[in-house]
Parts: sequence; structure tokens; C-alpha cells
Amino acid sequence: MTAGGKLDFGSVGWADDQSDIRSRAAAALGSRWAVVEYGPHAARDEWCVDGHRGYVLAGHIEYEFDDGSDTLAVDEGQGFFLAAGTGHRGRNPRETVTRLFLIDDPS
Repeated sequence: MTAGGKLDFGSVGWADDQSDIRSRAAAALGSRWAVVEYGPHAARDEWCVDGHRGYVLAGHIEYEFDDGSDTLAVDEGQGFFLAAGTGHRGRNPRETVTRLFLIDDPS
């Protein structure tokens, strides 16, 4: 193992997560690291139970939870975390693209 490394997201092609959400992802330290873009009014169809740590690079994201917890709204310049094991899904309620940086923590 090396003491450090870098991930060149610019060299990774975009992959469609669904028609209005795309990502550039790489693996490091046993986790998926990704830049994710939600198009205007994009919303995840599926619930996710993996944990995530993230930062909103541009725009606004909202997460709803399957246990009835309050919606988590996160704006540009703010970080957030989503605990593994609780179902959640993101949505971009705005007219502009939302861009996130995420590190996934598989459940």
C-alpha cells in the first residue's frame, strides 16, 4: 500500500445511473468515490441502504428516508452523511444541475 494517491475523475467517462443521473466513479481504499450529477428535477427511483459521505459541489440535493425521518436538504458548499442501513434516495427539486462528490460506505 502506498502512503497516498490520486484519482483523476476527468479521465473517467460518465456512466448513466438512470436517464437523468450520471456519475464518474473510481475505487480507492475499499470504497467507491464518485462525482455525481443530478439533472434538473431528477430523482432516484430506488432506495439505497449503503452509507455515504458527501459534499455538494453545485446546486442543492434533498434526501428522503424510508423510516419517515425528516427530509435532509443540503446546499452548495455543505457536506453531509447518510448512515448505512437506512433506506434513502436523493432528488434535485431545482431547475439547475446538482453536482455532488460522494464516498460510498457499503452496508
